[in-house]
Amino acid sequence: MQRTLSYRTTDDGSLLLKEHTAVFRLLPQSERDAVELGVAAGRQVRLELLDDGGHLLDSLTYVVPPR
Repeated sequence: MQRTLSYRTTDDGSLLLKEHTAVFRLLPQSERDAVELGVAAGRQVRLELLDDGGHLLDSLTYVVPPR
């Protein structure tokens, strides 16, 4: 089963980054910084772990740190 990490803004749900992963649950190491996401530091982002069918396996919301 292939999994995907999806990073979206919390205010309008815009997709910032999508990447394939082998993780089974979300950890702080999955968070990306402002430069990687192309947003200002301090912005809230929702990180979702999805299976290959697009079903939500795990999620977390965090404030984007500066680099």
